[in-house]
Amino acid sequence: MRERMLNPIAALAVTSCIMLFGCAGSDTTDSSTTDTTMSETQTMEGDVAAEDAGMEAEAEINYDDMFETMGNTKQYDVVALANSNQNLSTFVSLLEKAEIEDVLKSGGPFTVFIPTNNAFNKLSKEQLNTLTDPKNKVQLVQVLQAHIIPSKVYAADFKDAQTIKTAEGNIINVLVEPNNNVTIGGARIVKPNVEVSNGVVHIVDNVVTASNADGGLIDR
Repeated sequence: MRERMLNPIAALAVTSCIMLFGCAGSDTTDSSTTDTTMSETQTMEGDVAAEDAGMEAEAEINYDDMFETMGNTKQYDVVALANSNQNLSTFVSLLEKAEIEDVLKSGGPFTVFIPTNNAFNKLSKEQLNTLTDPKNKVQLVQVLQAHIIPSKVYAADFKDAQTIKTAEGNIINVLVEPNNNVTIGGARIVKPNVEVSNGVVHIVDNVVTASNADGGLIDR
């Protein structure tokens, strides 16, 4: 597996001084990491029908036209871009609950993987309730941090078997298929390289999942 540090981690204070961001890498190492997919942890008994419904709705999104009415997206920051599309409202709501939306309105540059609402719908109700419970704010920030890199990274910059390290030292696996489709922590990039004033946004079809250093999935 290769691991390359794209940029040093910047320490950012958010309410309880939680370090929000990790960094991405691709230098070669000999360690093996267990491949992970969102489907291994997201689907619980009794939620299969809801997940299938969400996936069906996901297919109806026209990713090419998501930001057509905005004109030049470089006029908007990450949060303004997300606010412009109703399919991204869950991500915006979670940013607000975590009280970190102002961070993604700042100068950056950032790379942000934004899951669609249907991506969040693939989580169980229990998982969503856990994330939105005010007493689990730290946990919510940790989940959101897996979607943010403190540097500007385009889809073509990712390499197969690359890893992204979070501030806690957890691992997010990168998969690049022969057709150049990119998957980050089980979330496939469905609309890449949306330029914003403070970085670049990639729309993804799942919630990004981090793993422990030994390859085990991090519980939400």
